[in-house]
Amino acid sequence: MTEDPAFAPGAERAASPRGSRHLVPKRRRRRLSPLTVIGELLMVAGLAVVGYLGWQYWNTEVVVTAKQVELSSEDSARWNAAAAADPTPWDGEIPVVPRSGPAEVFGVLYVPAFGASYANRVAETTDWWTVLNLDEKGIGHYEDTQMPGEIGNVALAGHRSGPLINSFREAMELRLGDALFLETPEGWYTYRFRSVEYVLPTEVDVLHPFPRVEGVPGTDRILTLTTCHPKEAGSDERAIVYAVFESYQPLSDGPPAELLEQNPTMEAHQAPRGDAS
Repeated sequence: MTEDPAFAPGAERAASPRGSRHLVPKRRRRRLSPLTVIGELLMVAGLAVVGYLGWQYWNTEVVVTAKQVELSSEDSARWNAAAAADPTPWDGEIPVVPRSGPAEVFGVLYVPAFGASYANRVAETTDWWTVLNLDEKGIGHYEDTQMPGEIGNVALAGHRSGPLINSFREAMELRLGDALFLETPEGWYTYRFRSVEYVLPTEVDVLHPFPRVEGVPGTDRILTLTTCHPKEAGSDERAIVYAVFESYQPLSDGPPAELLEQNPTMEAHQAPRGDAS
């Protein structure tokens, strides 16, 4: 009996025109080269980075920003309701905002130069992890500096970059004469931007009652904003923004007219008007 080649050892059967099968050698699987594996890992890492950057932009520019506007509106409504319930005629003296407890919100900062609807809450203390890294409280007040309405230096700190809230991201957009409005339970304080400087993190004399001068009492009402610099590359330096107090008005007068013109969302913040009769 002759040996059928179709059944030779080490072969597979393949279909023949008559339905029979011929044996063919098995193919060995190709091994992935190290370069292929590295390339795929780099591709995955790149997609992860792009995804993180997209999430960071969406979170800070959309989610957290909207939440700040919402919470600021709630603060404003609460303060105006309290003022309307206990109206006290303004005697012409600029009131000093009482010092709050740690992490307590005592003001809302509006800066149209940072965006038409920009609004960020201001809380006592500059503890970065309990205040500035939370989307509910965007700006911290240096505990050893003065309060709004007080002679001296009201110094505030805010982030400029990062995945959460960047209250002072657009600090370099300020131009001479731009207005900064601070709403508090005591009323509205308006400041005008004057200058900006860059300092090392160790130069804390920018927080003195008279900034940069040791042992000299304050003679003006100054608002100082401190934030990291450069914008997207760490915190090797600090950008220091200085603004000078211009005017005060009680909550019963509503928001400053200039702010109403620049911020379309402020119509809802109008103080309730009593009967003039």
